Amino acid sequence: MKTKFLKYFIFIICLFGFLTLYQYRYEDTVALDAARKASSATLIRSKAGITRYQVFGEKNSPTIILIHSFNGFMESWNPNISSLVSAGYQVVTYDLFGRGLSDHPRVDYDLKLFRNQLDSVLKEVGAKSVHLVGSSFGCVIASDYANHHPERIASLVMVGPAGWPDENGRNKLLDIPLVADLAFHYFGKKILKPKVEAYLFNPSKHYNVIEEWERFASYPGFTRSALSTLRYSPVQDYTVGWEKLGALKKPTLFIWGKQDVSFPFANTKKLSKLIPDAKIIGIEDAAHWVNIEQAKKVNDAIISFFSVNGNGV
Repeated sequence: MKTKFLKYFIFIICLFGFLTLYQYRYEDTVALDAARKASSATLIRSKAGITRYQVFGEKNSPTIILIHSFNGFMESWNPNISSLVSAGYQVVTYDLFGRGLSDHPRVDYDLKLFRNQLDSVLKEVGAKSVHLVGSSFGCVIASDYANHHPERIASLVMVGPAGWPDENGRNKLLDIPLVADLAFHYFGKKILKPKVEAYLFNPSKHYNVIEEWERFASYPGFTRSALSTLRYSPVQDYTVGWEKLGALKKPTLFIWGKQDVSFPFANTKKLSKLIPDAKIIGIEDAAHWVNIEQAKKVNDAIISFFSVNGNGV
């Protein structure tokens, strides 16, 4: 009897493992493709995959490229676009690989991947010099691009920047093969949703943004891409990169929500040492997604900063 039970148990485990591997390897892209067709945005095709992007404003105006957060998507910049366009800028938004309606390539999600993706966006819009505005992990991407291509960057704005280590350090479970992969495959949305809710000081006022995140997070490959980004990109500790940016001496503005619990405002003390020439603005009643919660204050700060620090062309 015990032997028979053991055989059934082993069979079920093997079947479960096979189904998991099959789902992990063969992700259905039908829903993603349909959503792309329904979207008004345009697409860039590169070796790494398809990038969804959109351009607002006059083509010959100074160009701002908005780079969303780790859990973000193009639409998370909606509270900011019209004000920047009205101020006389061409504004470009795009979905990072693994997010929104861009592809979810099966590669290591390191900074080189995101740097090359941003480069393809710059080439597509034909801008030789731009302003970069990042949110959270988008700030890390913006800084990395400026460190590699300083001649193409007029100035930078970092909104709720990621890349600041805490005393607990990196979660070692992320690097355990199979364990983390299975956890993110089956429970990734449940793991990430509380973190997304914590991006907002008052989530109930902006629950539509969380619902939109849930929609994008439902596409196959999202949680796999998120895990790979945590493993291969300095989402939690970009100290070396910040120091390099400080040495670059590019005009840089940091806008930080004072109630940010993801990367607390107290990190501005480290920031002042690593990038002593940076300008810092703290905003009350805002957490990590400060550009959503305090859009007017963020928009005014960005426009004022760019007006003082010249125009990208």
